[in-house]
Amino acid sequence: MDNNEIEQTLLGKIIVNNEVLDKYSELIHKDLFDNPFCKSVYHAITKLKEQARDIDIYSLSKNIKGEDVAYYLTEMTDLAFAFNNSLTCIAILTEEFHKRTLKSIVSDVNNKIQNAEEIEEIIEYLRQQLSKLTITTADSLSNTENQILEFLEDIDKRMHSDGLLGIASGFEEIDKFTGGWQETDLIIIGGASSMGKTSFALALGYNAAKYTNTPTVIFSYEMSAIQLLRRLASMESEINNKYLVNGTINDEEYKKIHKAIRKIEDLPIYIDEGSITTLTYLMYRIKEYVKNKDIKLVLVDYLQLVTHNSKSGNREQEVGKVARTLKNLAKELNITIIALSQLNRGVGMRNNSKPTLSDLRESGEIEQAADVVMLIYRPEYYGIEFDDNGKSTKGTANIIFAKGRNIGVGEITLTFKSDITKFINYDKYNKVN
Repeated sequence: MDNNEIEQTLLGKIIVNNEVLDKYSELIHKDLFDNPFCKSVYHAITKLKEQARDIDIYSLSKNIKGEDVAYYLTEMTDLAFAFNNSLTCIAILTEEFHKRTLKSIVSDVNNKIQNAEEIEEIIEYLRQQLSKLTITTADSLSNTENQILEFLEDIDKRMHSDGLLGIASGFEEIDKFTGGWQETDLIIIGGASSMGKTSFALALGYNAAKYTNTPTVIFSYEMSAIQLLRRLASMESEINNKYLVNGTINDEEYKKIHKAIRKIEDLPIYIDEGSITTLTYLMYRIKEYVKNKDIKLVLVDYLQLVTHNSKSGNREQEVGKVARTLKNLAKELNITIIALSQLNRGVGMRNNSKPTLSDLRESGEIEQAADVVMLIYRPEYYGIEFDDNGKSTKGTANIIFAKGRNIGVGEITLTFKSDITKFINYDKYNKVN
């Protein structure tokens, strides 16, 4: 993205959200904009602000001369959702402004020297001009008092809340342990082949939409939308997915499927088949869903299938870049992102095959970027019939919290119904059965 597009992006962000101008008033000024049309737009924005009028495309069009102004303003607002946050745009444009200013100063000083002006006058001129180049950072703009007030409000809210403060997982023990999935968090789910990590992630997305009406989107790079809907229908109706694939269901089961689909249809859950695998496109799509569908939870299945071309050609660095970008995006958009990750192949060759944090494929950067890492382990799959305490492992799945930036580490047992690849609460299952 060139500087011209970044100027348009920043203006688009101001048009979409007028508060951006107030929030960064000490950083945004007319000299940030070098493009003549962008200068005109910024002038019109400041004029409307002085008049205490709404800053929108219609009002701006009335204050800017030229043809197709509304069209170009609409393009700006589209760009607002296709780039990083406002502060990043401001930082880039400020750097370019400083470069232009320095070039001008150097040229003026050179002319003064050529004209044999007094050296003291040249130095004084240089001092005056350089003093105008103040570099204000995000840190220097931070308001500690406001941050402390926000912190105290957050503590008070958590003390007096009866329910979850985050997005529900639908599993009682997990929700007790995590307090629900938190905004801005990147959560990684790892599991060896056949552990059911896609089914588990699907359950998390479905439960979030079902129990807390959380708008959720699933980016599936491995399965089609029909395959995922078939799994959801199987989970909801508890009819074996294999029978749905083969079409070997009776009339009663067919009615159950229709009932399940009606429930799914009413939920704010969306499936994106991820036909384009690039990281840039994924970022764009996520922003579009947040903008148009008010998405709060994003699932990515899975991390290693998102592509990013880097000069190094190092796969671990590429996957690390994907993980870091998703974390930054979660912070920028104030959403929760859950991404699945493969494990290294050697995990199944150890004595008990229990996964650890280091088993994440291309693990180093993923581990650093993630707020929470969950690993799925089904001992029964490896022929282990009893756990260390002598309890039967039949039909169980261990959810290992290998990393929890704010919640710590631990392990929770769920029941796994292999015939329908469904995870359910362990205690609840035992009481019913």
